[in-house]
Amino acid sequence: MLSNAFKSIFSDPSRVSTLLVLWLFLLRASGLYLFTRGFLLSRLSLSNVNDCHDCTLPPTHTRAIILIIDALRFDFISPNPPIPSNENYHHVLTLPQELSASHPERSFIFNAHSDPPTATMQRIKGLTTGSLPTFVDVSSNFGATAIEEDSLLSRLKDAGKKIAFMGDDTWMNLYKDLIEPSMCFPYDSFNVEDLHSVDNGVVEHLFPLLQEDRRGDWDLLIGHFLGVDHVGHRLHPGHELMKAKLQQMNDILTRVVEMMDDDTLLVVLGDHGMDPKGDHGGDGILETASATWIYSKTRPLKLLPVDAVPSTLLVNTTFPDSPSSHRSIQQIDLVPSLALLLGIPIPFNNLGSVIPELFLRGDTLQTAMKLNSRQIKSFLDAYRASPSGGELDASWTNILNIYQNSLIAKESSIEVNYNFARTVLEVCRSMWAQFSMSLMVLGIIVIVLTIPATSLSVHHLDQGALEWHEGTLLAVWKSGIAFMGGGLIGFQIYLGTSAIVQLPMTSYQFALFGASATATIALIYSTWTKPSISLLTPSVSIVILQSVLLFSNSFVFWEERVLPFLIITSLAPSVYPLIYTSNKTLRNRGIKFGAVFVVCARLVSVFTVCREEQGSDCHATFYASSVLPTAPLPVIISIVPVAILLPTVARRFMRIAAADRGYAPFTTEVYLRVALVGGTAFWFLDWLEGSISTFRLGLTLDSETIRAVRTTIARTIGWAGGIGLAVWSVSPPNISIVKQTDAAGYLTVQVLGFANAFGSFYLSFLLFVFSVVWLTSQLSGQIALALCLVAFLAYTEFLDTVKDIKYAGQQKQYRMPTFAEILPLALLSLDVYYATGHQATLSSLQWKSAFIFNSDRDTLSPLTVTLNTIGPLMFFTLCIPLLALWNVEPLTKTESLAVQRKRVVAGALKSILVTSNYFATLLLFSAASSMVLRRHLMVWKVFAPRFMLGGLCVLAVDVAGVIGMVGGISTVMQTVAAPFQSMVQ
Repeated sequence: MLSNAFKSIFSDPSRVSTLLVLWLFLLRASGLYLFTRGFLLSRLSLSNVNDCHDCTLPPTHTRAIILIIDALRFDFISPNPPIPSNENYHHVLTLPQELSASHPERSFIFNAHSDPPTATMQRIKGLTTGSLPTFVDVSSNFGATAIEEDSLLSRLKDAGKKIAFMGDDTWMNLYKDLIEPSMCFPYDSFNVEDLHSVDNGVVEHLFPLLQEDRRGDWDLLIGHFLGVDHVGHRLHPGHELMKAKLQQMNDILTRVVEMMDDDTLLVVLGDHGMDPKGDHGGDGILETASATWIYSKTRPLKLLPVDAVPSTLLVNTTFPDSPSSHRSIQQIDLVPSLALLLGIPIPFNNLGSVIPELFLRGDTLQTAMKLNSRQIKSFLDAYRASPSGGELDASWTNILNIYQNSLIAKESSIEVNYNFARTVLEVCRSMWAQFSMSLMVLGIIVIVLTIPATSLSVHHLDQGALEWHEGTLLAVWKSGIAFMGGGLIGFQIYLGTSAIVQLPMTSYQFALFGASATATIALIYSTWTKPSISLLTPSVSIVILQSVLLFSNSFVFWEERVLPFLIITSLAPSVYPLIYTSNKTLRNRGIKFGAVFVVCARLVSVFTVCREEQGSDCHATFYASSVLPTAPLPVIISIVPVAILLPTVARRFMRIAAADRGYAPFTTEVYLRVALVGGTAFWFLDWLEGSISTFRLGLTLDSETIRAVRTTIARTIGWAGGIGLAVWSVSPPNISIVKQTDAAGYLTVQVLGFANAFGSFYLSFLLFVFSVVWLTSQLSGQIALALCLVAFLAYTEFLDTVKDIKYAGQQKQYRMPTFAEILPLALLSLDVYYATGHQATLSSLQWKSAFIFNSDRDTLSPLTVTLNTIGPLMFFTLCIPLLALWNVEPLTKTESLAVQRKRVVAGALKSILVTSNYFATLLLFSAASSMVLRRHLMVWKVFAPRFMLGGLCVLAVDVAGVIGMVGGISTVMQTVAAPFQSMVQ
């Protein structure tokens, strides 16, 4: 059935293993894709424009200045900040509160709620269109495309107005065609290391345009400062540089107020806030509480008392720990308010409501509310007529009733119109969860099928057939044929069915499901044998328990606290032989290595970051505190000794079987030590730069020098790691062949390191990879990585001891690791994700890692962020095949070198498949919990991020499996076999 050419290509068992891992990865990825397309939110963007000429008010101002101070949190300008206050960011930017106190009729401070995700691109979109983002919009923050929706800028452009811009270049991706080319000055926004260039660029071009002779050149001037945001990311809000930056902003605003004329309206705002560490992106109250200040130099915006406004329209909220509440709005309320103040129609897709204080002049507020309601109703009518209009079914009657009341109401028309706008806003917030149950179910089916397909492939390996690779190759071949046939059948079924009824998916998606499901079923059929695994074993029970608990939001909150218990519990089946053995030497040896594993695994979990839901029950240990995103002092003190000693520890494990020969001393004692110390020096310099109090507002030589040294160190380690792997691939194994002639003249050959030739050489491969992952992890994460590596190595020796006890007296033969033996390491691989400073939240992403190889954004930034996030998980997944290689002799008295190689590759493949299946099971249950609880209050805060983490883990583990087979196992088999092949011959 298989062609000879195909057989010759995959004659090597390592290649067959790679093919199987890659094929299962593609099948799982297709199921994940289908589910994701059905689950993660999307929103229909209408391209309609509001070109109604009688849908506006006479303008109060002919021009406007919008100054965005990125990440300007509300308490940074609040007159009543939290208690206790912080001298570095409270009462520093004081101009807004001073002018609002002296001119309450034309100066207004608001606590504006920024809809999550609180990323800059989404907030710019909301600030200009009045629309809402969806959960997956955050992914476009780094690849934004032009906005086709109606916006404030497009309304002004159509009215013949000119727009000037300077600052964050994100605006260029969104509105480049609407900004005057001669007044467009964008600056790179991604380099959080640079605290001043963007702000200095804004200042350079802002004030010349405010000169009296240039005021006629523009109608809307937008300046987007980034320094406050970058200080937060780079250091933290409480750093003294934040005070200097806010003082600079205060000086700039003072000068702007002095230079602006009476016809200009000034709007100063933060696009979002920042959390205690200076980050943002999530939906925490500190991230969504942004500052907004609106100022008119001489023309009052409020002529009537606030009492003229119904109290229900004037919502107050209390910022955390503030002594009093303050007037709050929705940030998108700026869109209809600014549009009407400037005399242009409200953008078509707007869902905000006009801010009452800005229209308290005669009956202006009543008219503004009616225009606002008319615009929102036009949007709803268009949305209702769109393919997504069915989402409004449940609320449509209520919406119509409220709108009809707004048309006939006289006395309470302001209140009714406001109620209409807010009702629609809440309806849209809840309805833009465009779940496609069909796609989610199809994705779940494919993911479910891949689990038994993987299990049966593992069971096929357990049968012990020497020609297992031929059966595996045939199964993959049949599955590939079924994939193509299933895709064609699925496409034909779609065409036939769609002619009768409308299907909620594309032909491509249905064809992909048909192909993936058929291929997975074919793989199951080709490898079918009665499974021997029991659901009653302790190890399987642990996986089932962990998976089912993913339906609990409390478990997701505290998963990293539960994992150490599961890790140690999963060790129990392997401990039994130690208890009952009469061999005290082996028992003591097993207890020693088992204790090292348990202690290290427990210490790994000490490092943690807190998520918002954990509240006061969690204390961050990964950082110095919840508000100080630097390494704790004990980590600073201990990290250098750890970096120096860890290579010696790794070599000691090699030396147990005398397998530290060849290039092993150089790999461990020289290269690894230099790389680890260099990686530690990189982050130590990063810590030093943020801690030295002599760095002021301007860029100093010392700061520039430190950055140059850091970048040089990182690039050197990166290049050295790549070169080292290339040298390793052509180097001899970590053994030494000693030839001696005895007194009788007989030649004896002693091979030092023979007993662990496979494992030692594979460990050398792992250490090169480890050095790169080490570089991308912060100081506390490096301690966690070191502990985890020692735990892995100790576990391999512990397991080897247990096998010696279990099979004592039996003929020595190769035995593959079992599911129970692999599970503790799979659990530890997940635990190290949390221990390196991450959570199942978007806000735990460590953006500092984007600038490891360059202080500016470059092509390697996504790679380094990825390595920082899932690199530890991928690395320790690569370590798990070590169980199949450790202390395994290349050949035995009863089995040839070729036979032993096949068995070892089968063991390595099994360890990869079992690990992959463990994470696939977690993915299945996290996907199922997200689907079942899709209307749960916490779905986007808890279950959706955990599902995304589950998908990320599966992809990372499968990719690591492919890398391990291609780059590691295959090379190890060929390299170790070479010297023994000549001996055998």
